[in-house]
Amino acid sequence: MKKIFYVLAICMLSFGIKAQDIPFKMQKSDVFKDEYKHSNIVLVEEDGKGGVIIIRTFSGGVFSKGYGYYFEHYNSEMKLIKDFEYELKYSQAVKQSSVLGLIMNGDEINIIDFLYNKDEKAFVCSSNTASIDDFKFSRKELFRVKSEEIKQFAFFTSSSFDNDSGASMIINEDKTAFAVTVDIKDNKNETHKLFLFDNKLNKKVDHTFKRDIKDRKFRYENIDVSKDGNTLYLLGKVYSTEKKKKKEGGKYQYELTRITKDSEKTQVFDTDEHFAASLKTIIFSDRLTCIGFYSDRKDYRFKGISYFELDPVTLEIKKSKYNPFTSQFIVDKYGKEKEKELKNLSFRKILITHSNDIVFNAEEFYVVTNTMSTPNGGFHTTTTYHYDDIVSAKINPSGDIVWARNINKRQATGGDESYISYTSTIKGDDTFFFINTGEKVKKLRNDRIQFGHTSKKRANLNIIRIKENGDFDYQEILDDKDNEVPFMVSDGALSNDAVYFIGRKGKKKQLLKVTL
Repeated sequence: MKKIFYVLAICMLSFGIKAQDIPFKMQKSDVFKDEYKHSNIVLVEEDGKGGVIIIRTFSGGVFSKGYGYYFEHYNSEMKLIKDFEYELKYSQAVKQSSVLGLIMNGDEINIIDFLYNKDEKAFVCSSNTASIDDFKFSRKELFRVKSEEIKQFAFFTSSSFDNDSGASMIINEDKTAFAVTVDIKDNKNETHKLFLFDNKLNKKVDHTFKRDIKDRKFRYENIDVSKDGNTLYLLGKVYSTEKKKKKEGGKYQYELTRITKDSEKTQVFDTDEHFAASLKTIIFSDRLTCIGFYSDRKDYRFKGISYFELDPVTLEIKKSKYNPFTSQFIVDKYGKEKEKELKNLSFRKILITHSNDIVFNAEEFYVVTNTMSTPNGGFHTTTTYHYDDIVSAKINPSGDIVWARNINKRQATGGDESYISYTSTIKGDDTFFFINTGEKVKKLRNDRIQFGHTSKKRANLNIIRIKENGDFDYQEILDDKDNEVPFMVSDGALSNDAVYFIGRKGKKKQLLKVTL
């Protein structure tokens, strides 16, 4: 009798994990074919009339050169109203070029690029601007830097250059402002030029950030733009001589710098006896936080989540907390409680709920390389990219963990990762993940489940929901047998309560809109 009750209890628990009532609405565009094979969604903007503007990149392959954008206007039923193809072309004087990003101002689209003009011996940042009504583009220079001042573009350099070389663009949460940061060549000091603009292309800040430490001793973590578009926050990880003498914890310190039009202020803090491989800044209206994984042994063996809260104006440190992973999280991961730290966690996305809780999402990512001898005496090397478990944790405004969950997943690829991994978003206080699976969900011991491998040939779209209290359920929302193309689930674009995906199979393409 006890065995019967035990089996019934397990069945009830298993049934509770899976739900078929996650509310959503799914819409597809017509299947279409582009001239160019490769395409990704880079921007989605509502048109205020129930429709949407979708901007996609396109790029040719070996036999079809070209790079540019498709601008497409869809109605509320995902029917194409009009489209425009814009290929980026430069004069012969341009020897290097890169599109940093896109930002909209009402009906105007700004394509921000960064290029090297050999005739003028300068790197020039410009905006290609047009109205979505006529797509007549005009170029406006935003700033320039002399060639002898700047490092080469990161993608033209070898690994001997640090990870912040070149130029990058950052857009604030409300899409009202953007910053461009340029790494400056300086053998003695870490130096960056920082430029801040509003979405009307008015320059707000022109600042040179310099730290009296060698470039390789300063690791640029991230830069953020305030919601009002007037302030920059730059977070760096510094390997100083003083911290090198620490007996416990990481041999480094973190430095957060607040930059405005006419001021610069820096706050230094470290993780004490703990290790923290990296931190991310999150800006609220009344507080500024830095959050990341921490360990008690090594930088990449994680035990929990660290949380720092600072005043957004004075940078005074108000709170410093280290939250170990919850018992529920450990059971999710291993099936039972055990004292073990995690490794290979890669940050993916930070989301903010309506209650101003922070949802911190990551993935267990690692690379495996195998080299084998061939019959003719040579060697063959294969590289496999593993995208395994999803890690998600909610932190409340006090800096405490509300819940932490591990969603078991086993996915790997030797090439295109667009069809695996995931896209995450929130609605209200619920967190959602979109993933592809190529097989039925596997049941593990102790009332756990595992999402399995997928491929372009078999990709069933699933939605996972973590509720406000930390309980999670899931549902398959699209079987690959019912669709002509598999969707690139890791490249989802968010707009309000909707997520947009592009799918491709050969030359066929299709857009998918899922509204929560």
